[in-house]
Amino acid sequence: MTSVKIKFRKSTIKNKEGVLYIQLIHSRETKLITTRFRLHSFEWDNRSSTVITNTIDSERMSYLQNIKDGLESEVRQIYDLISILEKRGDYTTKELVEYYANNSFNGYFFPFIKYQIKELKSENRTKTASIYETARRSFSRFRYGEDIRIDKIDSSLMQRYETYLKNNGVSQNSISCYMRALRVTYNQAVQKGLTISKNPFKDVYTGIYKTSKRAVNEDIITKLIKLDLSEYSHLLLARDLFTFSFYTRGMSFVDMANLKQSNLKNGYLVYCRSKTKQALSIKVEKCIEEIIDRYKEIAIDDYILPIYTSQNRDYNSHLRTYNKRLKRISELLNLEKPLSSYVSRHSWATIALRKGISVQVISEGMGHENEKTTRIYLASLDQSVIDDANSQIIAL
Repeated sequence: MTSVKIKFRKSTIKNKEGVLYIQLIHSRETKLITTRFRLHSFEWDNRSSTVITNTIDSERMSYLQNIKDGLESEVRQIYDLISILEKRGDYTTKELVEYYANNSFNGYFFPFIKYQIKELKSENRTKTASIYETARRSFSRFRYGEDIRIDKIDSSLMQRYETYLKNNGVSQNSISCYMRALRVTYNQAVQKGLTISKNPFKDVYTGIYKTSKRAVNEDIITKLIKLDLSEYSHLLLARDLFTFSFYTRGMSFVDMANLKQSNLKNGYLVYCRSKTKQALSIKVEKCIEEIIDRYKEIAIDDYILPIYTSQNRDYNSHLRTYNKRLKRISELLNLEKPLSSYVSRHSWATIALRKGISVQVISEGMGHENEKTTRIYLASLDQSVIDDANSQIIAL
């Protein structure tokens, strides 16, 4: 059991208000939480640990009563948090203070998902954190900004949220993305003892809806490589980054941005995928080496590619610029659908499959954790391939 006591620390400066703090003792470990409340020593009863509100000054009496009410509220919140942590099992006073300071374990959903987003950012999982933040904002709009206790989230609420998203024209895959982010957050809350699972996501869509393919054919890749960009110098780097990604088995933009000379080892690019932390090793073929050599003099701080600048190391802003330039290149190639940072990865996988390379090899080459993910990439093969296969079968 945790001991919770309110203490008063007198100011060392004469006539200045002292500060109230909360002392926590658990498993012989003591932690102090400094509150925002300030008062004079004669306004604090040390024996009963309470604020003395009796005073002739009506304004001061109101101020002291607010302090008293505020303290009671703070202590109740701490006891609620202790109750939650005790249901979970062992905990430390350090955890208790951290959760209290973050206001993330008060039983409400939005403070908790903000805490999860903060944790993701601290782990450099910025893309996932961005997805969670988008899902949080969407769910908050649905709730008109009103928070909700985690134990009040149920299947009916999530079905209403799904209907709200559909009515606002949100795509099936985006709906699924939001739902999965909220589901992971909810499950984390269950794991930490904030609620008992009611399986609120069982009746909403959390799969991956088959969309039109992102991959392009070999002839498009060839046209891109041969495209004369001498009049469009700002597009040259975008083209080289796209082909570099394709040559390196669909390396993601964030991984390309973070490649350094230290990742070059004995003729191989050796790095860990930022998304899965899986170690990958890619042989530096001549086409890869040519791109590396081309930018050796202008890349900053030992980076291999000139994506970051000394003024801007936010890869998301560079990614937006990259995709805008790929869209311009797509116009020059007269493509129906624009190229994007994902297209090189999907194209490598799809072209590999058409060349008879097994899904297992493709999966390992792309650094997927399992073949299921790879099959999602390969699920939307060009309709013409399926039509050709059907024609061959009918011809038999």
